[in-house]
Amino acid sequence: MFGRLKLTQVAAAIAFLALPTLAQAQDGGRFRVLVPYFEPREGADRGFGRQASEDLRTLMREMPTHVAVSEDDIEEQAERFNMDMDELNCLYAMQLAAQIKVPVLVCASYTQDAQRNSTLTASIRTVQTSDEFVLPPITVDRNGRRQAAQHVFTQFERYNTLIRSAAICQDYAASQQWESALRNCEESLAINPNAMTTRVLRANILFQLERLPEALVDFDRVLESDPLNEDALQTAGFIATRLGDDERGRGYYRRYLEVNPGNQAIRMRIASQMAEAGDPQGAMEFIQPGLDVDPNSTDLLDLYGTFAFMGAIDVQEKFTANSQGAIALAPETAEFYREGIQAYLRVIEAQGDQTPIDRLTNLVIAYTQLEDYPAAIQMAERVFQRDANEASVRSMYADVLKRSGRVDDALAALDRLIEIQPNHPTARLRKGTWLIELKRLEDAVATLTPTAVDAASADNAATMIFNEAYSNGFNKNPPDYAYTIRGMIAAKQFPNLSAGRREQLNFWHGLSIFQRTTPLAQSQDLAAARASLPGFQEAQTLLQQAGGYPASVGVDMATTLQALATFIEIQEAIIRRGY
Repeated sequence: MFGRLKLTQVAAAIAFLALPTLAQAQDGGRFRVLVPYFEPREGADRGFGRQASEDLRTLMREMPTHVAVSEDDIEEQAERFNMDMDELNCLYAMQLAAQIKVPVLVCASYTQDAQRNSTLTASIRTVQTSDEFVLPPITVDRNGRRQAAQHVFTQFERYNTLIRSAAICQDYAASQQWESALRNCEESLAINPNAMTTRVLRANILFQLERLPEALVDFDRVLESDPLNEDALQTAGFIATRLGDDERGRGYYRRYLEVNPGNQAIRMRIASQMAEAGDPQGAMEFIQPGLDVDPNSTDLLDLYGTFAFMGAIDVQEKFTANSQGAIALAPETAEFYREGIQAYLRVIEAQGDQTPIDRLTNLVIAYTQLEDYPAAIQMAERVFQRDANEASVRSMYADVLKRSGRVDDALAALDRLIEIQPNHPTARLRKGTWLIELKRLEDAVATLTPTAVDAASADNAATMIFNEAYSNGFNKNPPDYAYTIRGMIAAKQFPNLSAGRREQLNFWHGLSIFQRTTPLAQSQDLAAARASLPGFQEAQTLLQQAGGYPASVGVDMATTLQALATFIEIQEAIIRRGY
């Protein structure tokens, strides 16, 4: 995940504070601290600073975790790098500490008034990250050098608490114990709110906890201190976009790219993150300058096309939501698809058969959405040249063929899909539906039978046949009872039908036979009786098997059966009479 990637970058910046990883930075297992002479300002007496710094180095000798570099060692190391220890102000001392791999630096300066009272300001700095822990100033009298040293030493112990909490925060974060990590980071920041490395870590933890607005506040605070902090710019851009503020997200990303203006890989990575966060249109805008410079870059064209297709989906979803489920394609959606198609076609032109097959699949989708069915069919067949068993494209191919009016080819495509993927979730259902539309009811039953594995699925399949037979048979004007009868017979072939569904089918089957047979008996002669009696008898048998269904559609079954029995008696009497 994007957030965890950022977290690992922060971890390295904090871990060294508590873990003895650099042998050169240690003395007997303790971290070395560089304490140069306290720097006199505005003509202050240099001796006060020399003595106070030495007092501080002495106090630190007894610390279990840190030890000050001796005055002689500082002088020796300074000479190695052409520095004079007397001139080691904070900037030069930071440079020296980095060279000799001392991880912690104490910087202090002081001024003196007419009575030679000294006002000391100091800070503790972590050399690798440049984080600064600013100490409260202290004023001491002319003999107060030990008091000044003790003040810095006491604050250094607070600093130890700070880095310990920061390190524990990092450990918890590394094991994804986010709440515990956050608690320790906040403890560390309570001591030093300006520890930007810890604040970046806290921001990433908040991101992991999905507390995005709070994380963004922390990243903004980091950027106030370090406007070019790449981690903060990159993650803040992602978060702002996730929060729906696309323009603000783009602002962070633009500032990030200003740090790496000519790096195409950076541009591509940032654009990908923008798209992932939900701003594919912004991602396209970030890719476009790269294409202006290198219009034939297949990497950029590929990304541009991908983002365009993502943009099409995004715009269409919003359009559909705002249009209360409208199924039309929004004009802006179509434009995104066209942009994506053009980019992908140039990639295909350059890469040929090396083009990833999913790009061809995306083109099939895009052409289908634009209702350019010939192009969709052509691209699908190009996919099959690469992979004849590509099921998802085969499924789309069948739909496009049907929309093009090539129904037999569409059915054949579904047969091939079923062969490739026998348990495809929709292939048999779609084939059955298409066969029903063609009034090939028996073929539809054969296709749908494998799906009728239980009562629910069998009833659903039977309902599809029933609806067709009833709508275009019994309910037609004039009714086509033969078609209804054909449908009911077909629907009852499904295994696992529920008793209720079978009763429904029996009712409409029997009623349709009754209605079809009644006109045959109107002449009331021997031929009519012989022609109609089997139909009335079959209808009677079926209606007697209709159970409680007739009542659900408001039919008085007793009256219907009585009428049917009367018809049977009359036909039987005519047959007995013989004329």
